[in-house]
Amino acid sequence: MKLKPTRRDLKFFILGIFAAFVFATIYDWEENVASFKKGYNESRADVNSFSKE
Repeated sequence: MKLKPTRRDLKFFILGIFAAFVFATIYDWEENVASFKKGYNESRADVNSFSKE
């Protein structure tokens, strides 16, 4: 079986991956925001602890 993907196939594959990412982000919006804030605050605390040493 010989596969020869075309530009059209590649465009639809990338569009599908992007659409799945957007859908998952919107679906879990609250969890994504909470995780972002948690990571941001943890990194700020790490940076502040290094600057005090």
